[in-house]
Amino acid sequence: MSSDPQRALSAVAAALAAVASPAAGRLWIGCSGGLDSMVLLDAAARQWPAEQLWVLHINHQLSPHADHWQASVAARAAALGCRFEAVTVACQPSGEGLEAAARAARYAVFEQRLAAGESLLLGHHADDQLETLLYRLLRGAGLRGLAAMADQRPLAAGQLLRPLLGLPRQQLEHYAAARELSWVEDESNASSAFDRNFLRHAVVAPLRQRWPSWHRRLARTTDYLREGDQLLSDLAELDLASCEPRSEVAGQSLALARWQALPARRQANLLRYWPLLAAAGEPLDGGELAELQGSVVGARADAQPLLVGRGRHWRRFAGRLYLLAGAPPPALPDYTLTWSLAELPAELALPDGSRLIAERATAGAAELALLKSGVAALTVRPRRGGERSRPAGRDRSAPLKKICQQQAVAPWLRGRLPLLWSGDELAAVADCWVESGWAAEPGEPGIKIVWQAAAE
Repeated sequence: MSSDPQRALSAVAAALAAVASPAAGRLWIGCSGGLDSMVLLDAAARQWPAEQLWVLHINHQLSPHADHWQASVAARAAALGCRFEAVTVACQPSGEGLEAAARAARYAVFEQRLAAGESLLLGHHADDQLETLLYRLLRGAGLRGLAAMADQRPLAAGQLLRPLLGLPRQQLEHYAAARELSWVEDESNASSAFDRNFLRHAVVAPLRQRWPSWHRRLARTTDYLREGDQLLSDLAELDLASCEPRSEVAGQSLALARWQALPARRQANLLRYWPLLAAAGEPLDGGELAELQGSVVGARADAQPLLVGRGRHWRRFAGRLYLLAGAPPPALPDYTLTWSLAELPAELALPDGSRLIAERATAGAAELALLKSGVAALTVRPRRGGERSRPAGRDRSAPLKKICQQQAVAPWLRGRLPLLWSGDELAAVADCWVESGWAAEPGEPGIKIVWQAAAE
C-alpha cells in the first residue's frame, strides 16, 4: 500500500481512538457517496466492527441523480456489512441561499440521530478547509469563523469528528485508486454559480499548484486562529466572573455597572462571547453586537428594551443585562393545578413548559426561603389580579404587584409567576419568596421550591 492510502487510514484510526470502545455507542458515518465520504467509510470499516457502523445518507432532493446516489451508498454499506439509513430532507432557501439551507437541513438530521456517547464522522478534507477559510474571510468573519472547521467538536448529545481534515483531496484520490473504490460526482460541483464552487475552481486550484505544501501551512494557521479564539473566550470568562453573573429563569444576567468598568474592547469581547459561555449559542457577530449595545445596553434608563435573535433574547432591568434562551414566551393561559407534596422530591409541569420542583432541605440561619414541612398539597395558579402578599420577615402585607416591584422581580416574569396556595392562603410565590407564617425556621427541615424555565 502506498503512503497516501496509509495516511488516510492512520487519520481515521486516530479519530476512532477518541471513541472509547464499541460499547460507547454507535459510530455514524455521514456518507453522500462522493469521494471523501466513500474513502472515510472504507477506512472506518477496516478498523471498526461492522455492526457498530451506521451509514447515514442525507437525500437533499436537489439533483435528478439523488436517488441513484442514495442507492449507491446503500449498496456499499451492505457490501461492508454496515447498517444504512437514508433521510430525505426539504431544503428551503433562506437569506443565505440554497447551500446554507442544505447544510441546515443536514445538520438538523445529524443532531436528531446522535445519542449520548455516539460519534458522527464526516469526510471533510484539507481542500474543504481552505474553501471554508476563504469563504468566511470574504464574509468578514472574526477569529472564530476564520478558524474554520474543527477536527472534533460536540454535536447534540454526541461528538462530530473530521478525521480527514488534514489530508488534501489528492491523497484521498490515491487511496481510492489503491482500494479500487467508486464514487459519485455531484454535477452541481462544476457550476461556479455557487460561491464555494467558484472558490474551489478559480482560487483553490491555482493555490494548490503554486504551494504544494499548502495543507500543512493551512493547518498551522487554523490552529493559531483557534488558539486566539480560545484566548478571547478565556478572557471573556474572566471578565464575566467580575460582573456578578447570576442565574435567572431561562438564562443569566450580569451587573451593567461592573461591565461598564471594563475597558471598551473587553466590554465588546465579553458581550460577543457571552452566549457561548452561557450555552446560549454561537458568539455574536459584528451586527448583533452593535445592535445589542445600541438598542438594549444603550437604551434610556426607564425603558424595557428587548432584542430577539438566533434562539435567544436580551433584556435590561434594574441595572442588569439579561441573556435568555429562546424567544419571549407567548401570553400565559389561566390555569389551576393541584400539586401533591406527599412524596418528595415532587415535580409539577406548568402550561408554559416550565416546571416546579419541591425537595427536602434545611433552612439556613440567614434564610427564610423554605416552605415549612408538613404541607401535603398546594394549588398552583398564575396571578389574576388583586392578590396581596406578605413575604416572611415583613410586618404587613401589600398588593402583590407592589411586592414584585420591591423584590426586583423582572417585569416580563411578573405575569408568569406561579402562585402556590394552601386553601385560601398564599404560601409562596414561585421560588422568589415564602409567605409569612409558611416559612421554616432556621435549622428546621423544610421544602425548597425551584421554578425552572422550559429551556433549562
